[in-house]
Amino acid sequence: MERGDFQGGQLAKATVQLLADYLDMTSDEAQFMRDEHASVVEALPDYPLGAFSGRGITILAGGKYSEIAATSLGMTRLLGSRLPVEIWMIDRVEAQEGWCDEMAAQGGMACRFISDYIQDMSAFSHHYQLKIAVIMFSSFAEVLYLDADSMPVVNPDQIFESPAYVDTGAILWPDYWQATESPYTPYITGQNSTKATLVPEIQTVDSGQMLWNKAKHWKSLCLSAYYNYFGPKYWYTLLTQGGPGWGDKDTFPTALRALKAKWTMIPHRLETQRYDDGTGRGMGSGMAMMQADPADDTKFRPLFLHSNFIKFSVRRLMCDLCIEDPSALSAEQRTKGQEVTFKGSVSNRNSNIWKQLNFGIRLFATKDQDGLNNMGRLDTELDMWRVMERVGCTGVFSEDGICRRTRGYLDKTFGLVASWEGGAERKCS
Repeated sequence: MERGDFQGGQLAKATVQLLADYLDMTSDEAQFMRDEHASVVEALPDYPLGAFSGRGITILAGGKYSEIAATSLGMTRLLGSRLPVEIWMIDRVEAQEGWCDEMAAQGGMACRFISDYIQDMSAFSHHYQLKIAVIMFSSFAEVLYLDADSMPVVNPDQIFESPAYVDTGAILWPDYWQATESPYTPYITGQNSTKATLVPEIQTVDSGQMLWNKAKHWKSLCLSAYYNYFGPKYWYTLLTQGGPGWGDKDTFPTALRALKAKWTMIPHRLETQRYDDGTGRGMGSGMAMMQADPADDTKFRPLFLHSNFIKFSVRRLMCDLCIEDPSALSAEQRTKGQEVTFKGSVSNRNSNIWKQLNFGIRLFATKDQDGLNNMGRLDTELDMWRVMERVGCTGVFSEDGICRRTRGYLDKTFGLVASWEGGAERKCS
């Protein structure tokens, strides 16, 4: 099948004909894919009893993503979570020296490596394909999966007791747009007996956070693994067709629908966390997505902040000129012994947040911050900066210049100064 002329910019004008014309797929090709899909579904294995146990959080990190995950992990513990955490990376080359030991010393956290389970990674050309692997390989029977840049804003432990999860065993969160899947998709996946004749009214998924009960949904996870294994070549394009969101995200609901499984899509639209322009008003297209707590169907209560634009790594924010960690380099760069440097947002005048970081302005717009501070939390943004200060001043990601600039920002913006090694306290008035 070949790509046509459909562009994401035409999403609002999508018609069945426009969606149908994107892929040059014959009816014979669609029938072949339908037959192959049916064979895969028929062979899906049953849940392996005794292979997994307990509840926990699984995070996909590695390389520069580990710096971002350090903030998410810090927030998780600061908010009181006692769930065990598995931090997954492709292999040990992706692990910053000493970081896994640092995590283990804090208790309840451990590094895991995909290469211990998949020796030949040649078929995995995109990071998107790894998400399903870490969910399935994790030791937990019930998994809260988080992207490295998705962090809780309240203690997430109670999510496993939410009525929606208890009822269905799978919770997914919405993204911004409607699906642009091929009209052949429901036919190929066995949902329909013919090609679709209507524009699909299907909400896409933000897979930065997902909740799974493996025992209830093992076959759906296995089917999603099939979609992701062949994702870059077939399924990612079939499900998006040049629209936004090419990648793993919609393989999960597609697998659930194909198997007619019972699952929950959060009913609340996500809310956008925007930049502060210095007046408290939001500006621009946003810096992060707020996702709702499934415990409340009637009111939007933030549970996760998925930082899809600004990445809350203290190094990426507060570096003047930093040397990239070897774990974040490509294999070619490591082989050549290249030294790669980067500037953090604080030193990059082209950054959307350069002004805020240099003049002591909050990053989050006040009106959005009001919605984010809930459930007894006093100041979520301040919590995040306290975590980043600890990361930047102690441990494997620490550096004197980063620590100094971070504490200076805390002082100017929040009125905090360092009063103990690795921590900031509010100034005495």
